[in-house]
Amino acid sequence: MNSYYKIIVLVLVAVLFSAIQAGAQMNDLEIVHSETKEIKDQNGTISVRIDWLKRPGEMALTVTYYGYLTQEGMVNFYINVNGEQREFLTFKQEMKSRAQRIRLLSFHPTVKHKKVNKLAELPADTVVDHLLFRNAPYYKQFGSCNVEIIFFSHGRWHGDSSKNNENFRISFESPITDFPQDHF
Repeated sequence: MNSYYKIIVLVLVAVLFSAIQAGAQMNDLEIVHSETKEIKDQNGTISVRIDWLKRPGEMALTVTYYGYLTQEGMVNFYINVNGEQREFLTFKQEMKSRAQRIRLLSFHPTVKHKKVNKLAELPADTVVDHLLFRNAPYYKQFGSCNVEIIFFSHGRWHGDSSKNNENFRISFESPITDFPQDHF
């Protein structure tokens, strides 16, 4: 009979800990590591920053453009991340320096509201595109994250002028060497 009480207490403790763990709010957007690469050519400066977030497998990509196309208004661009591509994205924020910026997230973060998780309000310059990051490696052992990008506005294009106006190509190596974790 005494062992039944022990088993019941053990089950209650396990249920209590799982309930506390399920209700705990983790900071999804906390950055584990960040890397920025900047490309300067005769037509402007492009900065690409990738953030590896605390939530396993999730990333954020920030693109900042300061080139001659900013005089045309909000600039559009084509982006390819390890084979997943978007043919038409538009920058969402224009800074005081006239540079333009957009942040792409691989998931929609949540916040705790009245004991319930709900989708967080995103800043105006942030877009969620989970499919763009489908092939982007979070862990180092899965390879590098290759980003290709070219900008356009009103029929004018801005590619890498030092390479015959081809797409800008940037590669990032993940610093995370941990054993892959379950995302949930």
